[in-house]
Amino acid sequence: MAKISYIREQVASINELLNSKKKEDILMDPWLVKGLKYSLQTAVEAMIDLAYHIAAKRFGHAPGDARDAMRVLFEGGLITRDRLMIYSAMIGFRNRVVHGYQEVSAEKVYAIARKELGDFEKFIREIGAVLEEEDREQMLPAD
Repeated sequence: MAKISYIREQVASINELLNSKKKEDILMDPWLVKGLKYSLQTAVEAMIDLAYHIAAKRFGHAPGDARDAMRVLFEGGLITRDRLMIYSAMIGFRNRVVHGYQEVSAEKVYAIARKELGDFEKFIREIGAVLEEEDREQMLPAD
């Protein structure tokens, strides 16, 4: 699925940056910090898109917002309560970046990129079976 590929591309790009430059060099370059913010933001947006899709298609629920979509995945048994809290925090980060509710410091962006990228792959693993099942169903001939 394209959204999963996109998330993985963003994570790979972030890892490449983190492995090729020192922390100080990243934090001193406003364009690199903006790039990290953008990559994290759009990866979270792709997660949200997937959550909306699954909530609607699998559970017949049109979520009111991103956190509601994650709640539907939790109630449907696809993610744990702990993961729901983590994904809700990721959505909160995305909202702060997009809407400017409060400035997100370069240090915070760096810390998230350094320590929390694995959450994207955990999300993909949790929902992967549902998406694979949908792919198989789409490949079946129509009756």
